[in-house]
Amino acid sequence: MGFAAHLRFHWMENIFYKPLKTFGVMIIGGFEPDQAYIIHFITIAIGHFNHANIKITWGPLKYVFNNPVMHLYHHAYVLPKGKYGVNYGISLSLWDYIFKTNYIPEDSGTIEIGFKGDDKFPKDFIHQNLYGFKKNQR
Repeated sequence: MGFAAHLRFHWMENIFYKPLKTFGVMIIGGFEPDQAYIIHFITIAIGHFNHANIKITWGPLKYVFNNPVMHLYHHAYVLPKGKYGVNYGISLSLWDYIFKTNYIPEDSGTIEIGFKGDDKFPKDFIHQNLYGFKKNQR
């Protein structure tokens, strides 16, 4: 984990996810476009912070805002038995507590990150983008 890790994402997020997120903020929150982009920049800042490899939990606010310790477990190599992922909330941990996907067994920050088979994951841009279309990846 490091600050630059937040800059690695699938290029299609800019086409599908980010506009949908912005429109959702506008519709649900009743914001104008210039106000929605303020929220967008705040969420980007939270994402950068969560990947910055610092150990902060926000105390009682951890139940509302995602934090670096919680997000570390989103990238954990070993997950709880029967789970395929945890801590899905990007900016708000609130959703993970509501839907019972929260997982923070300890806060040392010394866990192994990655996923099973990451040693076989393609190293080049083209094959990384095609990887999700392969059958039987597990």
